[in-house]
This record gives sequence, structure tokens and C-alpha cells, in this order.
Amino acid sequence: MDARPRLDRFASRSLALLVLVTGAAAISCAGGNSNGTGTGGAPGSGGTTGNGGTTGSGGATGNGGTTGNGGTTGSGGAATGGTTGSGGTTGSGGTVATGGTTGSGGTTGTGGSTGTGGTTGSGGATGSGGATGSGGTTGSGGTTGSGGSSGTGGSSSTGFCPSGALFCADFEETSGVPMNHPTGSAMFEDPSEYGWTFGGTSMAAMTLDTTSPYDGKQSLKVNPPSGFAIRTLYVTVPTTFWVRLYIKSDQPIGQANHNSFFAAGLGPDYSSAKNVEVSEQYGCVLLNASDSTFPTGTTCGANTALAANAWHCMTAQFDGTTGNVQVFSGSTQIINAQGWAPAKEAFTTFSFGYYRYNSEPSSGSSSPGPEATVWYDDVVVSTSPLSCP
Repeated sequence: MDARPRLDRFASRSLALLVLVTGAAAISCAGGNSNGTGTGGAPGSGGTTGNGGTTGSGGATGNGGTTGNGGTTGSGGAATGGTTGSGGTTGSGGTVATGGTTGSGGTTGTGGSTGTGGTTGSGGATGSGGATGSGGTTGSGGTTGSGGSSGTGGSSSTGFCPSGALFCADFEETSGVPMNHPTGSAMFEDPSEYGWTFGGTSMAAMTLDTTSPYDGKQSLKVNPPSGFAIRTLYVTVPTTFWVRLYIKSDQPIGQANHNSFFAAGLGPDYSSAKNVEVSEQYGCVLLNASDSTFPTGTTCGANTALAANAWHCMTAQFDGTTGNVQVFSGSTQIINAQGWAPAKEAFTTFSFGYYRYNSEPSSGSSSPGPEATVWYDDVVVSTSPLSCP
């Protein structure tokens, strides 16, 4: 507090007060400068309420007064100087110092109870800042961080297999041909190559392959034969049925020479099955039944070759009662055979894989064409119509 207004009031006081000061000075000499009365006497600099006095500097009536420098509550006490001197009872360093009961930083520092990558993703239950982050009660960060509980990838879903299907295969088995995984069973049939097997480290006609599945972790890979070979799986079917499958080849599906991919027939042995095959020839995709073809001719229409190294969804209906055969690539119908005589058969099997017929050049060709590696995934057989997504 500024002492100058108080000095102005004290200057108008009577000489009697000066005498009182003189008496106070004598008391000071008797007790030394550290006793009850400090230098300056009663009406000294600051007066009764001068600097440090009862309300001025120092003790009750001057510097070093009753509670002057070093007095009862000097610097560091309740207040610097006198009882109510500069700083007062709660002056600098008083009962409540700067910083208070709660300093900055709060109860919990940055990081919170759970770091990045919490219960369901990065961010955790509490973001950075914790329960009482810097200054505040709750730091920044939400209850739940970003990110879901499941990553990408994983096993194939059974959603591709419709209710009532006769056979569904996603080829996610640990080993072996599809057996009730998830629906129905297939059999490996290889009458043309003695000793070749499904899987294995040598002489494997086909395997479960993880390199490039359409869905899930695996697909069926039919290894390329070096010459004539029939490498297929077969499923038992009624006379009329539908099929949907995903197929890929490292060659265009539609080479110049005759090879086949899947078929409806009277049994697993290609030589007696009277197969109606979805084949390639003339650069087209067509039907072939014992070398009768549909469409006839050597010019492709909508049934042009399918690109190599890409997955293609194909559906087909085989109606052995009427001889109707329909084949779609995606949503495009590429074959529509109505009442085709070679297809009027009491079918019992559906076979898929790779029929490698061209070990010798065909008419008008100088070579048999390259051997193909063929893959299948998410194969479905049903008595109800099927379509590609």
C-alpha cells in the first residue's frame, strides 16, 4: 500500500505526538533495533499506519516495530512487515501460494488409461489427456477410438452358398477335395493319368492354392498338363440343374483349339459320359458334345474369349429334359441353346476342371496351343436358377 497519503495526515498532527515519538525512541535504545520498537518511533516515516507499522512498513509504529523486520510475522510469515503491512495476512507466500492446491497437469498425464489401439481400434477407451489432463478435468480424446474389431481378409464367408443348394465349395479345407465344406461333396476323377492325385508334393493334378483366390484364403488350382489329360472333380446332380462358379486362366478362355472347362454328363468317365462341355475353340466360348458345337460356325458373337489372368463369374443351366443350355458370363448371356439334341440326356454328374484335348495341332493350326493353368472358386450347384452378383 502507498504510504504517502498517510504521511500527509500525520504532518498536521500536534507537537505532542512528536514528544510521544521521542519517548518511543528511548525505549528503542534500551532494547536494540531488534526489540519491540523499530527505528523511526511512533510517528516516524509511515506513522501509525506508515510503511510497515501496524498498518505501515515495519512494526506497530515504524520500521521494525512490534512486528517489524524479523518480528513476529516478518517476511515469509503471514505477511511481509507488520500485522497488516505490505502483503497483509495473505501477502506473497501466504497461506495459499501461487500454484494452489492443484498444479497444472492434473491427476493423470498425457496418455490416458489406454493408449493407441484400444478396445476396438486406435484411440482406446480414453484418448490423450487422460482423466484430468493439463488443467482440465478430462483430456482430449473420445471414449472409443477409430477402427473396427475385425481386419481385412480371413476365411471365406458362406454367403455365396444359397439356401437349398446341392453343392457349395469355397476350397478353404486344410487338405483334400471339398467334403461338406460347406455343402455337399465332390470326388476327384482322373481316368486319363495313372498315379496322379489331388494335392501332394508330386504328381498333383490339382491343389488348394493360396496365391490368388477370388474369395477367402484359397482356390482350386488345376495344374497344366504337358499333353492330353482330363483333370476334374465331379458332383452328383439331377437331370436339370444350375451352376455358378468363378474361373480364371493364365491363358484366354477361348483359344483356337478345343479344350473344355466344365460339363454336364452321365458319369465321371469322360469317355462314356456323353458330356455337354463348356469349351473353347475358334477363339470363342461354345458348347461341345462329341465334337458337335453350338453355336455352329467359327465366328464369335457375344461368346468371344474371356481375358486371361482375371476372375470371371459364369452361370449355366443344363436341362437334360428339354435340351436347353444357357451360359452367362457375368450378366451377359453368351450361349442360348434351345432344344439342342446332344443336350437331351438324363444327366447325373457335373464335372469341372480342365479337359486338355489339344496335344496335337488341330486342323488349320500349326501348334496345339499353350497349356493353361486354371483356377476355380466359390462353385455352387443348385436346382434353382443362379445368377452372378
